[in-house]
Amino acid sequence: MKAKIVFITFCMAIAACGQSANNASPQQQAADACSAEAKVRIGEKTYELDLAALTQSAKLNVDAWQVQAPITIEPGLRGEVKQTLSCDVRLKTGKPAEVTAINFIY
Repeated sequence: MKAKIVFITFCMAIAACGQSANNASPQQQAADACSAEAKVRIGEKTYELDLAALTQSAKLNVDAWQVQAPITIEPGLRGEVKQTLSCDVRLKTGKPAEVTAINFIY
């Protein structure tokens, strides 16, 4: 009986961890949306982006989250370019995050 309770508790803990991973903070959702849009815009080129810095930079401005962080496009290559990635992301309950503006600032 005791083993059964431990097993059930363990299963509930695993389920709770899975739910928390799916329920990212608004800051994380904004950073993830910006990162995904940057990947689309950059295309096949390699790049380095600090997702933690992007998340930590998040600021709510009226109805959109603003995020920005350094990005290096084609790191280590002759064509390496260091810029700042800046995005505005609108979040609405039940809808995917919407990137309303994206800029690569030199």
